[in-house]
Amino acid sequence: MFYYVTNWDNAANYTQALDAVGIPYAVEDPTQGLALKEGQLAIVIPDLPVRQFDFVHKLFGGIGERYP
Repeated sequence: MFYYVTNWDNAANYTQALDAVGIPYAVEDPTQGLALKEGQLAIVIPDLPVRQFDFVHKLFGGIGERYP
């Protein structure tokens, strides 16, 4: 699993894009264990097949952080 840190404003855009192509994810806030700052969210994504990973990589503009 891996995750991307984003803010509340962009989270809706990312999750809508993921929903549109059927990629599973979870959203975590700073109270759920990851070292996030106030106002940040983590979009947590499971390991994916290569085509889906490529979509996620392009959507977020890079490789996410490994989920602990």
